[in-house]
Amino acid sequence: MEKIKIPTSFNIELDYETPAFHKRFFAWVIDGCVLTAYYLIALNIIRAISLAHTTAGSDLPFLYNMSAVQLLFFLPIVLYHLVFEVAMNGQSIGKKLMNIQVIGEDGGRPALHQYLIRWLTRPFDLGLTLGLAGLLTTVLTKKNQRLGDMAAGTLVIKTKMETDINDTVFLELEEEYKPRFPQVMRLSDRDMNTIKGVLNNSMRFKNFDVAARLSDKIRTVLGITDQTEPAAFLEILLKDYNYYSNREE
Repeated sequence: MEKIKIPTSFNIELDYETPAFHKRFFAWVIDGCVLTAYYLIALNIIRAISLAHTTAGSDLPFLYNMSAVQLLFFLPIVLYHLVFEVAMNGQSIGKKLMNIQVIGEDGGRPALHQYLIRWLTRPFDLGLTLGLAGLLTTVLTKKNQRLGDMAAGTLVIKTKMETDINDTVFLELEEEYKPRFPQVMRLSDRDMNTIKGVLNNSMRFKNFDVAARLSDKIRTVLGITDQTEPAAFLEILLKDYNYYSNREE
């Protein structure tokens, strides 16, 4: 399992962990089971339709229609990974169950063309080479990328799927809470997620070096002269952001 560093919009590097190979493998297996189950169901439906039409052997219009029906039924198998990763923010069903996710090399959500490149290269990575190309590149490359990831500029990382109020930028505030830094609204949701991630990691590992560097950067960007201790400062920013965001709703 490798740790990779991704720069944020504050020029602060965050650590991400790439998943162990077995997690990606089991995600592939789960997706394969989903696709196999769908294939069997679709095949039975098509057979039932064909058997219901006893003159199929000599009915050319019916045969043409059945070809269209077969294409319609089997198209989801071809588009499965592309559609799910776009719709579920870098996750297929298998990836979601294994708590892994596709992200861009910049740490953000991949663009549509990046998902498309990953999808187009999948047959070579996992099909034409019987999975050998995907296996070797995933195991041997520094960032555990398969060829499709390298071509698309994407990474697969571990992610925590069970979220609660402590895993998001949203916090419960006391009714009498008074904000201190209105400048915080110049930051984006993504910036606040970065702040929350740094704060959580700092508290978890009792290492406040990154929090201090991030606090200094934010003070410079927002023109804040307050010298509150870094972790407390970041927590205040999160609370202020929630206060002003809720007031605007």
